[in-house]
Amino acid sequence: MICEHGQTQETSRRLNSGDIFDQRERLGSLQASSRSNGTEQIGLDQINCSGQDSTGETRKQGETSTGKILERLEFIENAYISYVEAHQQRLEARLIESKEQKELFKEVVQELKQEIYNLVSEQIKEENLE
Repeated sequence: MICEHGQTQETSRRLNSGDIFDQRERLGSLQASSRSNGTEQIGLDQINCSGQDSTGETRKQGETSTGKILERLEFIENAYISYVEAHQQRLEARLIESKEQKELFKEVVQELKQEIYNLVSEQIKEENLE
């Protein structure tokens, strides 16, 4: 089958030497479909003019399966929300851990400062006694 002027036409399966064109064109390609506001818009070639979608169902142009689109959108939304919530939980856990480590560090440093103060105080006392 070939598409010509928006119509699907039957063709023979014989390879006609005058009918050879680039294999990439047979598979579909990107083409500049029109210009709008001075920018070039890119669209897909209409290779399958029969109206069949990838599942083999025939649909008219513009007709979509709203339920399936909404189902896919909900799947994407739920997956993303789930990922973000899990990420937030990990971040919150790391924040709590970070705060705990900060407090522990401050305690240890304070203890060391106290020990240093005590040593200096003892040295001063010893020097004054001598």
